[in-house]
Amino acid sequence: MLKKLIIEDYKCVGAIFDGSASITYLIYPELAQLNDDWLDKMCELHKISIVVVYIPANKWNDDLTPWPEPGEAPGCPPFAGKAKEFLSTLLKQIIPGVEQKFELSSNLTRDLMGVSLGGFFTLWQWMDCEVFHNIACLSGSFWYIGFLKWFESQQIPPKTGKAFFLLGEDEPHSHVKAFDSVGKNTEEIVEKLKNSGIKVDFKWVPGNHFSQPVHRAELALNFLYNCD
Repeated sequence: MLKKLIIEDYKCVGAIFDGSASITYLIYPELAQLNDDWLDKMCELHKISIVVVYIPANKWNDDLTPWPEPGEAPGCPPFAGKAKEFLSTLLKQIIPGVEQKFELSSNLTRDLMGVSLGGFFTLWQWMDCEVFHNIACLSGSFWYIGFLKWFESQQIPPKTGKAFFLLGEDEPHSHVKAFDSVGKNTEEIVEKLKNSGIKVDFKWVPGNHFSQPVHRAELALNFLYNCD
């Protein structure tokens, strides 16, 4: 049975594996709920705890972007660039609250996975934050204005964890011109991480930005936890 908790405006749903040494936090849009049975299945398969942190629709574009930019696609509200504030909330309120309420060990290895802007946020925080060991970026929004230039200016910090990236083959061919660069940018990011000695996997998979979300999450978990 899953455990549930609301911290601030964030709904947290956890599949808890007793005695697990690892916990994966999954940043996910509240409008797209993951199946409870699937979470339990992944928890048992990988012998890890999984906590989905659902981001409300009215916070998604703001919480997960590191600096303000105009909205995409044209006509969408601008991105407010509140990722630093959300990261602080995640580290100081959500994670301690979840782990205390769900009675988890304080010695867990924590990993982070995100979808879309959540995947973008996941890599952004990894460049400076040492809380999360492994990361997975599923259809990460690496088209974001200024991000590739910022990333290329950064020195990759020492990391012993793994990084997983995934994109749908149709994603660089959407009707939104700004998204055209996502494939090229992701490939450049992956190459720089590999050249820095980080164990990285990058998969192109069939479909667009929204295709087969459960299958894509399974690919990430399989890589992070060595399940063929």
